[in-house]
Parts: sequence; structure tokens; C-alpha cells
Amino acid sequence: MFKAIKKWTPANRQFLVIGLTLTISAQMLMLATEYLSSVWPLWFGTPVILKTAPIDPRSLFRGNYVRLNYDISNINKNLTQENFKRSEVGYVTLKEEGVFIATGLHREKPKSGVYIRGRIASVGSGYRMKYGIEAYFMPKEKALKAERSVRQGATAEVYLLSSGKAAIAKFNCKSGDC
Repeated sequence: MFKAIKKWTPANRQFLVIGLTLTISAQMLMLATEYLSSVWPLWFGTPVILKTAPIDPRSLFRGNYVRLNYDISNINKNLTQENFKRSEVGYVTLKEEGVFIATGLHREKPKSGVYIRGRIASVGSGYRMKYGIEAYFMPKEKALKAERSVRQGATAEVYLLSSGKAAIAKFNCKSGDC
């Protein structure tokens, strides 16, 4: 096999170098895209404060984090005139009343106002939404304090892009010690 490689012409070697360069470049581009998609809302988004609700946060495989549920995660069917199915994308319009609350659920992106993009996780008497901001990673000691704080009414500072994509910037404990 190595004898065959030694017989390669300079054109073959140049083709190999170009192929490796393109492959490595494509991989780096994919990594950069993944990184930028997670920080883009934090750089260019609109900040909103969302009230969290308690949820069981235990998992041995995901590390130290706080599992978050939001008041806007449960959407009453009265807030929409459309019927949604599980896994469909929906846009929840928000209104500030100290913290931001849900005022509607729409299939199409609203033309104005503050809204967050989510996916229907389940349908029952209302709609259960997932926004991709349900876990916030932090050191173990802070995560344990944050779990207790969520039960007392903590909030999360979330940044929203004009597409509705969200990212958590900061977790605000009720007691302020995490």
C-alpha cells in the first residue's frame, strides 16, 4: 500500500492536500456555526425576564445544572384560535407585567412585539411548550441553591432574537445567593 502512495504523482498529492484542507475547513465551519448559534441571542437579542416554576432537576448524566420550567411553558388553549399538534413550532407572544407573561400562541411569527419561538411538547387541556432554555449549567453548589430558589419563585434573564430564538443569560435566585 505504501508503495502505491510513493508512486503518486504531484497532481495526486495536491488533490489529497486540497481534499484534507476542505474537510478540515468544513469541520471548523460546522463547529463555528454551532457555537455562534448558541451565543448569537446573547449578543443581539432583546432581554426579557421570565418567572421559573419548580421541576425535578435530577440527572446523573448531564452534570451540574438547574432544570427550569417557566410559567410560559404551559399555554392555555384560550390563548390561541388554532389547533396545534405535538412537535409543531409555535410563537408565544409576551407582555411585561413585572415579568413577561404569555398572551397568545401563533403558528406564524408575529410581525411586531416580543415573542419566543417554541415547540409543542404535549397537548392536553393546554399546550406544553419547550423553548430550548430548560436547562442552565452552573457549579454544583450554586445549582443546589438554585434548585431551592426555583421553588421560591426565581427568574431567568433570557435574550430573544427577532426570529424568536432564546438563550439564557442569567439565572436570578430569589435569595440572591446563587
